[in-house]
Amino acid sequence: MQRAIELSIESVNIGGGPFGSVIVKENKIISEGSNEVTLINDPTAHGEIVAIRQACKSLNNFNLSGCEQYSTCEPCPMCLSAIYWARIDKI
Repeated sequence: MQRAIELSIESVNIGGGPFGSVIVKENKIISEGSNEVTLINDPTAHGEIVAIRQACKSLNNFNLSGCEQYSTCEPCPMCLSAIYWARIDKI
């Protein structure tokens, strides 16, 4: 969770939104994301989504079973849906 908070602070410092997220598998961070909506003009680039995309690439699999996701805020409906479809075990 501490890393997610650090990511949110870093995001604000470069003009992004104050949101950070990490995905953990077997007690190791496998991906990180921060809000990039305004930075890349993508309304879907929330921190949770960015972290999910990175985790899927890292594991070469859309199924993130066995993973936990930590976020600096309550995920919005879009992010909750992505978390559900990625099969993340715990938020």
